[in-house]
Amino acid sequence: MVAAHERLAAIARLLQPILIESLALRADKICDELAERWGMVAWDRERLIGQIQRQLFSLREQRFGRPGGAAVRILERRQQPLECLEPVWRYLRKGRRVVLEWEPGCSVEVVALMQSMASLIGETNLQLAGALTGAEPKDGHLGPARVGVASAPARVALLQEDGDRELAAYVLVRACLRRTGFDPRCVHRVVVVGSLERLERNLRRLWVGAAMGPSDDDLAFAGPVTEAEAERFLSSERRWRLRPGARVLCSGGRLEHTSCTRQRPAFLAPALIRVAEDPESPSPEPLEGPLLLIHPVADADAGTLLLDRLAPSGTLRLRIGESPRGLQPQRGDRQFHGALLAERLPPGLPEPRP
Repeated sequence: MVAAHERLAAIARLLQPILIESLALRADKICDELAERWGMVAWDRERLIGQIQRQLFSLREQRFGRPGGAAVRILERRQQPLECLEPVWRYLRKGRRVVLEWEPGCSVEVVALMQSMASLIGETNLQLAGALTGAEPKDGHLGPARVGVASAPARVALLQEDGDRELAAYVLVRACLRRTGFDPRCVHRVVVVGSLERLERNLRRLWVGAAMGPSDDDLAFAGPVTEAEAERFLSSERRWRLRPGARVLCSGGRLEHTSCTRQRPAFLAPALIRVAEDPESPSPEPLEGPLLLIHPVADADAGTLLLDRLAPSGTLRLRIGESPRGLQPQRGDRQFHGALLAERLPPGLPEPRP
């Protein structure tokens, strides 16, 4: 007699092509929702859906050994749309029942997709528990253990002395201004070792030249924000601009635009500020929206000390330059080194200078 875990794993494996096809069929509706709710422009929507599709295709080729194990609980996070799909199906492929919850205001299309899959695989195997009504449960609460989706950690960038300044500028514009600065994985600080002139010249050009447009504009780099997000950004930018020793390279503000929606009525001009800061001094001011702080340091040792303070445990680091010998990066850290590939740049950014 086939065990329940083995039967669930077999059914999940057979239904995975249907999940992939259903995601493709809903792609247009999902794109419309990503544009309206999160202000994501065309290239960013395509990137996100393509990334999830690649994860599911990769999962299709994996083998998981003997099925079995306790049920698990997975959360779809509002600011990280679609990220529950891969872990939900991965645990079903392992023969483990899944309880899916979601934060208020999360993607309606993702919930609808999971409802259709629950009707096929069985609602006892994929249980949709509904939106969270209170605080997120802690480890040890009654019921299945929480296994995802993890909240996206904060990120801080380090430009090493050997890092290419033009490459760094393009990495930072994408890392800071995507979703007009409210992506949960945005970078709002960069520690710079060595010379500043070429980096700041390239950053100014990108900060002024990045095209902010409506979400349905195929040539826009970033889209509109809500009025609440705009106010948070303007308040944050004002506080940092007034800090002692701060030098404003690009002033933040509102942009006038003929295209807007009730849900996302504001367009923002991004801010770029150089901060002279004592590594020991606290920085209580929040960082919100399309705001990048430049922290110059004299040498690599000072850069490491400041990076350690700005990026404590749990904060991911983006390093630009050759990977230092003996460095043990934590999972999720990124190292950028090499040539700038103009053909891989998203639309809406000025072309690299020859």
